[in-house]
Amino acid sequence: MKLRTAFVAVTLITGMGIMPPAAAQSTANPAAAETVAAGNGRPDDSNLQYYGRWNKSNASWYSMGWAGGYVETGFTGSSIGVRQRNTIDLYYSIDHKPPQWRRNVSGTVTLATGLSGTSHTIRIGYRERAGSYTGDPVFGGLVLAGGAQTVPISRPPKLVEFIGDSITVGQPNANRPFTAYPWLTGEALKAGHTQVAQGGACLVSQDCYGMMDWFRRSSAWVSTDDWNFSTYQASAVVINLGTNDVGHGVSTTKFQQSYVVMLERVRRAYPSAQIFAMGTFRNRYVPETRNAVAARTAAGDGRVHFVDTTGWINPATDTSDNVHPTEAGHVKISQRLTPILAGYLQFDQTGCSSPTATAAAPSAQAPVTVWMAGDSTMAAPSAGATCPVGWGSQFAQYFNANVTVKNSAVAGRSIQTWLYDPNVTTRMNSAGECVVSPATYSSRWRAMLDATNGMKAGDYLVIQFGINDGDRNCPRHVGSARYRELLGVMASAAKARGVHPILLTPVAAITCSGSTAVGNRGFISETNSAASANQVPVVDLHRLSYTLYNTLHFCPNNGDYRSGPVGAFFCNDHTHFEAAGARQIAGVVAKALRDQQIPLSAYLK
Repeated sequence: MKLRTAFVAVTLITGMGIMPPAAAQSTANPAAAETVAAGNGRPDDSNLQYYGRWNKSNASWYSMGWAGGYVETGFTGSSIGVRQRNTIDLYYSIDHKPPQWRRNVSGTVTLATGLSGTSHTIRIGYRERAGSYTGDPVFGGLVLAGGAQTVPISRPPKLVEFIGDSITVGQPNANRPFTAYPWLTGEALKAGHTQVAQGGACLVSQDCYGMMDWFRRSSAWVSTDDWNFSTYQASAVVINLGTNDVGHGVSTTKFQQSYVVMLERVRRAYPSAQIFAMGTFRNRYVPETRNAVAARTAAGDGRVHFVDTTGWINPATDTSDNVHPTEAGHVKISQRLTPILAGYLQFDQTGCSSPTATAAAPSAQAPVTVWMAGDSTMAAPSAGATCPVGWGSQFAQYFNANVTVKNSAVAGRSIQTWLYDPNVTTRMNSAGECVVSPATYSSRWRAMLDATNGMKAGDYLVIQFGINDGDRNCPRHVGSARYRELLGVMASAAKARGVHPILLTPVAAITCSGSTAVGNRGFISETNSAASANQVPVVDLHRLSYTLYNTLHFCPNNGDYRSGPVGAFFCNDHTHFEAAGARQIAGVVAKALRDQQIPLSAYLK
């Protein structure tokens, strides 16, 4: 029988009111016998894969530090047990079944006998040592049936580390940590995951477990920064801190300064990780958290992100005490957080998704909205007009019924006037940029950002500017650096909501060099740079569009855009499109989604 891959988790669970099923006796399994060959189930068995922070100094007993770690493997045979040094509450799951509890057990603990089939998987977890609970969360190895062995399983390519307080632990819910949002999110991402978290923890070490210091330790009960970060490298680190600092008199200034230090330390620990700083659910120190992220971004760290959690849960209905989320509340948090992390973790540096995106049956897909921001080449036609017709108005026909397209492109806009209408003035400042006063977003962008009716996790935001931005005069003028900055503003705001941004270079007008259509737009390198800096995919619509014109043999032409194939494609201005031309440009974009394996392509017809 082929082994099914699964997690086998040894997890520390916080010591607050766990209510397991009836306690089971700790008994030796007379049918179980140790094997001495490779795959023997001992703690140092190479088939056992450890996640989280383990103290392995005692070869017989590996000790788990923080909550949410685990060890995984497969095994053969009809029975399975585990060795425990001293008394502990533990849970286990065999072959993906719901976890079962064993309470107050020690010694050799039989977990299952009479298993059918030849290959199985197991998940084991411990209640964590915390507060008044002094159980012994150590793993002494598996007890295998005679002739049985452990068998290897593949390791997930990504690992997410969650740093936080009791909310990250999952207190006070009985089945934490596997009902807490970090565990749920890690499982949904099919990633390894661990929780470096402690009830009552703060960011700042001010008469409190300050995680800016304690996250560098192997557990909550050691007194030195002893953890060796080369043991594993996290792909992403999610920080949720600030709920408790207010009770310890931490000023907003000190909190922000300390958060910057925390982000610097996490970066040194995990040089390549994406780092996410969540706004607290109680809205404490949110501006300071956002500012700390901005400071690190300004310092050159483009892989640090603020996560706006506004509206994720309702304290009245989704928490047990206006602070700690219920199990249902944790589910809601995970549903919002998972797509945000996925938006960063699933793309390589070229913006292509990994693994390959494949089209799912429409009935199995979650409905999504594609939001569009751009200029007249994307915008819907004016009432009664036949030209120009922006390609965005033709985009919906390429998708199945699970996609809604909301086209907010506006004719004549640069990226800055689109974002800040009507507040971009005709005055230019000393840096050569148009003055924005007041710096208040336009109603169209505020509508997209609206927590109730705007962009939602899982949606997509398609952005195409760069045609009007090259105007030398205000209000439309935008410089190169400002253009990159504003693309980053839009991409970051989308990602903070779990929305997937897609940047497009500006569509080409028709310009012939002899018999060849050639490029004629600016802001190409700026768009590509912004996509790279913000880790989002980019579609080179500029190149794809003039390549299409060459395929259609639009060059040379006599300059008459009122008739013939060129006239059927373009308005009489060589720039804007008739409906037929707009439809073909939309098709080029749809094909690029599929060719580049951008996940939105799963919704194409």
